[in-house]
Amino acid sequence: RGRARVVTPDSAWGNALGEMGLFSPLKQKFSRRRDTAVVEEEEAGGTETTPLLSAFDAVASRDPFLDNCKFALILLIGVGHGLQWLLAMEDARVGRGWCDVGGAPSGDSTTVAGHVVEFATAAKTSALAVLPLRALYVWSNAIAIPMFAVLSGRCSRSLAAACAPDATDERRASMPGRIKKTFETLIVPFFTFQLLACVVEASSPALRLALQPRPPPSASFVGIDDPAFTLVDGDGAVIVETNAFNFWTPHLSWYLLALASWRLVLPVAAQMRPGAALALALALGVGVGTSNVGYAVGFFLKFGTVVGNFPYFLCGVLLCHDETYFWFRDVLGSKKVRGLGLVVTVGAICATYLSLKNGAMCFDAWQWEAWKSAPYGDYLFVDTTFPSGTGRWRLGNAIAAPVFRLANYIGSALVGAAFLAVLPRTEVRVVTNMGRKTMYGYLLHAPALLGALSAWGVFAKTSSEKGLTDGQWLGSGVCLPILVTAVCMTSPVTNCFKWLCEPAFGGWLWREQEVETPRSDPGK
Repeated sequence: RGRARVVTPDSAWGNALGEMGLFSPLKQKFSRRRDTAVVEEEEAGGTETTPLLSAFDAVASRDPFLDNCKFALILLIGVGHGLQWLLAMEDARVGRGWCDVGGAPSGDSTTVAGHVVEFATAAKTSALAVLPLRALYVWSNAIAIPMFAVLSGRCSRSLAAACAPDATDERRASMPGRIKKTFETLIVPFFTFQLLACVVEASSPALRLALQPRPPPSASFVGIDDPAFTLVDGDGAVIVETNAFNFWTPHLSWYLLALASWRLVLPVAAQMRPGAALALALALGVGVGTSNVGYAVGFFLKFGTVVGNFPYFLCGVLLCHDETYFWFRDVLGSKKVRGLGLVVTVGAICATYLSLKNGAMCFDAWQWEAWKSAPYGDYLFVDTTFPSGTGRWRLGNAIAAPVFRLANYIGSALVGAAFLAVLPRTEVRVVTNMGRKTMYGYLLHAPALLGALSAWGVFAKTSSEKGLTDGQWLGSGVCLPILVTAVCMTSPVTNCFKWLCEPAFGGWLWREQEVETPRSDPGK
């Protein structure tokens, strides 16, 4: 159709880097990669310039740095889940109240779901490793899902290119195949593993307690007087049970439905100006905290979490274009920058630990902010002296809460970028290959880890009188989740569960796409 010419990026900040001698190696990498170029097709009647937004994304999983990032983040997600379950049971064992550093003293009481729970037993203490692991959990919660959403957006740029106003007919014709792929790799596995999570949750009261989010003191998401619900308290815990099969409450595979929802909205966002689309996404992410959308009915589908993390995904689509991505990967891959990223990462964890230790940071509030599935008023500015868990909602609180969410967006992006900057840019044997199979790690690690913790008596030990020792906390809360998540991404496991995690329905479900052929003019 014409001849193609490769044009290297030429931007204001790119010229500035070139003057400092930093952009030259990056420019060479751009010129070596046709997938990062801008191809000009010169045809009769004019010239059409079209950015190749989709070419890199088609082979994104082959980039070692991207695979290393995905591998590290999925390990953090696995560790986060393991610590979430164990810490929930530990809080019930020691009777830790909202925002408390330790357990409740002997004869003290705490407020759970708006009800005062008395503790007549002797005071119980946690192991020394619990507080540092709380800090690790808060830090991982703050960056794991947000950065994974950014990478998901980066890998979804081809969809945005196919929906753009200037998309070619060839790209538009790829939409039916993309819809089929989304259904097979996201929608079907979500329902499959959601059902599996329901079975696992219903198999044991201990597992149900571990999987259920600890409600804030002003838990307005459940009708306490509703006869369909029963409050069961034991060892200082209040469990909300229902007499119906609650399909939507387990949240282990929510990210699949979130990613499918984000991609469903992406064709609309692709028609907008990038700045307007990002502003709208931030407004939705901040605004969802002012309503009870997140948990109006049993945390239905975690809508609050889906909407709250949408800005990260859209940033990956609109901001992580080739020029930015390769600048971050190559230019910021120097030893000095990676060392600075390591300092920021360690400093963030240490600062979180000290803030939790002296009470400056509320563990429960930050956990709910990471989930983004509750109104601000239920977990920010909580006053446990009130029966409902909060006093009068003042105008200052209504202003401070959205500002806190915006600051959290910025902080998570910066701390997450510092962590990713530390990771290796080149291929690492075994690790990089596992990074290409993070779907299996995400879907399989939760049931596998729950089974391992239950079979080895970790849940029973956590709920016992003495609880876990320091070594058991490190082994069960960190080492075991890392091992289980990594094993789920090995070739034997992926080959065994490919039919479950990546089902291909083929011709028995999908009809063949009709190809239109030019019709002859009957008048000729």
